[in-house]
Amino acid sequence: MNQLWFGDNLVILREEIATESVDLVYLDPPFNSNANYNVLFKTPQDEAASAQVEAFRDTWTWGNEAQWALDEIMRQGGSVASIIHALHSALGESDMMAYLVMMGQRVTELHRVLKDTGSLFLHCDPTASHYLKIILDAAFGPRNFRNEISWRRQSAHNDAKQGRKQFGNVRDVILFYTKGRQWKWNTQYTPYDERYVKDFYKHTEPDTGRLFRLSDITGPGGAAKGNPFYEVMGVERHWRFSREKMQELIAQGRIVQTRPGAVPAQKRYLDEMPGVSLQNDWSDIKPASGRESLGYPTQKPLALLRRIIEGSSEPSDTILDPFCGCGTSVAAAQASGRNWIGIDVAFHAIKVIEDRVLTQFPGASFSVGGIPRDFESAQRLALKDKFQFQWWANYLVGVQALKEIKKGPDRGIDGQMFFMNGPRGWGRILTSVKGGQHVGAKDVREFKAVIDRERADMGLFICLNDATRDMNAEAASFGFAETAHGHLPRLQIVTIADWFKGRRPVLPSLGHVSRDYFEPVKPSKPSKVKRADPNAPEFTFTFPGGKSDDAVIHFNPSAVRERA
Repeated sequence: MNQLWFGDNLVILREEIATESVDLVYLDPPFNSNANYNVLFKTPQDEAASAQVEAFRDTWTWGNEAQWALDEIMRQGGSVASIIHALHSALGESDMMAYLVMMGQRVTELHRVLKDTGSLFLHCDPTASHYLKIILDAAFGPRNFRNEISWRRQSAHNDAKQGRKQFGNVRDVILFYTKGRQWKWNTQYTPYDERYVKDFYKHTEPDTGRLFRLSDITGPGGAAKGNPFYEVMGVERHWRFSREKMQELIAQGRIVQTRPGAVPAQKRYLDEMPGVSLQNDWSDIKPASGRESLGYPTQKPLALLRRIIEGSSEPSDTILDPFCGCGTSVAAAQASGRNWIGIDVAFHAIKVIEDRVLTQFPGASFSVGGIPRDFESAQRLALKDKFQFQWWANYLVGVQALKEIKKGPDRGIDGQMFFMNGPRGWGRILTSVKGGQHVGAKDVREFKAVIDRERADMGLFICLNDATRDMNAEAASFGFAETAHGHLPRLQIVTIADWFKGRRPVLPSLGHVSRDYFEPVKPSKPSKVKRADPNAPEFTFTFPGGKSDDAVIHFNPSAVRERA
């Protein structure tokens, strides 16, 4: 059964994935390259070009979590602990060490869940690949290292223009390990290059126009290797074929003699050759672009994942990706007829993958785990990880922009929603999520101040348990928002307990904003603004409101769902 999991992959691996149950692991963890990767979303806000969902942060810092992880690794002992101890002595309590400790824990679990015939492919960049290889050597054993694959992700990278005195970085590293000495393998081929064809396939068959080359058919090693000795076309030799096989090839016209007395040779047609067996330098697969691109800066092309999956597994095998991001590995596994398990800590990623699978593979069957389905499971999530609870609660109410990141100031804003507000332009609703047990009127009062400071139209205060009388009174004192959809409470308290009882906040309709308007998109160059014709006729709105005497409000038609 295909499985999609929301949560920390270390927890999911330990609690949900059985030992020796996976045939292939592909992982593309954050690289620790000190870059913040943002998923860009179109929003109707004029105050910023786009809102950003930080689906993950590509930096790691040493702190309590890293120290706990280090302590756990050292308690477990073994080869990974020895390597981590040595690296810690060399690197100290650095950001890189925090990253390596995190990876050390997960690599150990991935080795456990792999079958004895399983393979692992770890995708990284040169920033940390040398450290990761040492950790993988410790977990899998140096003898089970198979390849360091180089994927050329770009044709050129002009670092010189940025003032850098170094060569352009155009490749990623993929480290290939197996769990044991026997593993699944399907040889793959790439086409011959034009130079090779020109140099070796010099002959053309007159009747068919097929290109062919002539290959030696003498038996290497002669009688010592057991090759038969007999005469063919007047030439006696040790041959690589039996008499019967040789006669069959002659009858097919595949054995030719270029001149009398010459040693016969075998025709090998170009169109029958599979090509060159795949090497460890991959430059033939281009980055995801066009319709395939979902706007993720680190998105990998589907062809890359299909090559890995189809080369090292069989149909119906199980593929695991513990950092599945936008779901390219999941889509590749589904397209290749494999079962799959995808894990991601960002709730946004889970929703993107759900949509991607159901859109590209209608009727695909999979389960989604880690997402609360009742109040009790929501309580457990809040206790286990307050950040995951916050992200889940935001998506529950339908936010269109949020910050899925554990660090950095949020200015009291956990999420945002937008609605069309008639002649007033776009309205904005802010959310604040509190998953703790001790939430009171003070928290509501502080959120009121945030709504005022941000000049937002409305706010949703989301908490786990029932609101107290003082909390409700504080929210009610904020009054009502004047919207194109009527008078609505400006601040509403949404409790998860009420949500699972079917009670919902009163919100303006978002129905006439296209769903696609909030899907990830690639950044594009700003186009020239075309000014409106002042002589153009005005039109009326179908909701309350009128002209503003103090400001010119421009209605944004690009966010209106087109109707046939």
